[in-house]
Amino acid sequence: MYKKFILNTLLILFAIFFISCASTQPNTEEQAEFRLTILHTNDLHGRLDNLPQYSTIVKQVREEGGNVLLLDGGDLYRRGQFQRFNGAAETEIFNAMKYDAVVFGNADFPLSDMELYSLSEHSILKNAEFPVLLGNVLINGNYIEGFQPYIIKNMQGVNIAIIGITSLKPQRRGYDIAKRVLFENPKRSLDRLVLETSEISDIQIALSHAGFFTDITFRGVHAVIGADTHLKLTPPFVIRSGGKMIPVVQAGGEEDNYLGRLDLVFRMEKGQWVLKSFNGSLYSLENAERDPVILEIIDKYRNRLSFKNSYLLKIQEAA
Repeated sequence: MYKKFILNTLLILFAIFFISCASTQPNTEEQAEFRLTILHTNDLHGRLDNLPQYSTIVKQVREEGGNVLLLDGGDLYRRGQFQRFNGAAETEIFNAMKYDAVVFGNADFPLSDMELYSLSEHSILKNAEFPVLLGNVLINGNYIEGFQPYIIKNMQGVNIAIIGITSLKPQRRGYDIAKRVLFENPKRSLDRLVLETSEISDIQIALSHAGFFTDITFRGVHAVIGADTHLKLTPPFVIRSGGKMIPVVQAGGEEDNYLGRLDLVFRMEKGQWVLKSFNGSLYSLENAERDPVILEIIDKYRNRLSFKNSYLLKIQEAA
C-alpha cells in the first residue's frame, strides 16, 4: 500500500512538472511570425499638395513601431508645377520623408536630346538619399551607373529584397535613351532577379512601374507595389499561383494620388517565410495635419519658381 502511494505521488508530481514545463515552453509556431507594413505612393507627377499630410501619417506609423517600409513606384515630377527643376523638389521631399526606395518611372527619363552620361546629373539621382532602382534597363549587359537593380533590407533578422522594374514605354515611344540602352522585358528581368535575390533574402517584393497588366504576370515574389496605370487597387488585386497569393497594389496617380498601405503577415513553414494574410488600404487625409517641414520645402520651390517667372517676364518686356 505504501509503495503504491509513493508511486502515485511520483506520477502526480511528474505530471504536474510536465504540464508546468509545457506551459512555459515558447510556442515556436506562434513566435515564427513576421509582420511587414509597406506604405507606398506612385505617379505623383509633381502633384505635391498631399505630401505634407502623407509625411505626418508616415511619421505616426513609424512611431507605432514594427517593420515599416516607405516605397514609391516612380513618375515623380513630370507634368507638375515644378517640372523645370527636373525632380529636385520631389527628391528633397522624399529625402525628408526618408523613403526606403524609389523605382525610376518612364516619365522620369529625359524625353529628348539624351546623352547617356547626363543621367548621372539627373536631379533625382544626384540628390537622392534613397536608393533609385532600375533592374531591367541595361547598357552592354550592365546596369546604368547610379541605379541599383534591387536592395536588401534587414528587419528583425529577416532579409527583404526590393526589386525595381520599369516600363517599356521609353523604348516604344522612341525616347533617345532607348537608342543607347536596352529596355529588357519586365517579367524576364523580374524572374532573373527573383532567382538572384532568393539566394540572399527571405522575402521578395517587386517595386514596379511596368503597369498593372504586366504586374499581374509576375510570379515568385511575395507582393507587387505597382504604378504607371494610375489605379486605386483597394482591396489589392490577388494573383493566385501554385497555391500562393501575391497581392498587387497601386495608389492612384496625378491629381488623384493617395498614400497606400499594405500589411503582410508571414509564418515560418519548413524554413521559409510564407505569406499567410494581408490587408491593403488607402489613407484618408481628413484628420491628418500638414508636416511643416514638407510645407517649407514646397514653399521654397514656389518662391524659386515665382522668381524665375518674374525674371523671365522682365527679360521679355525689356526685349
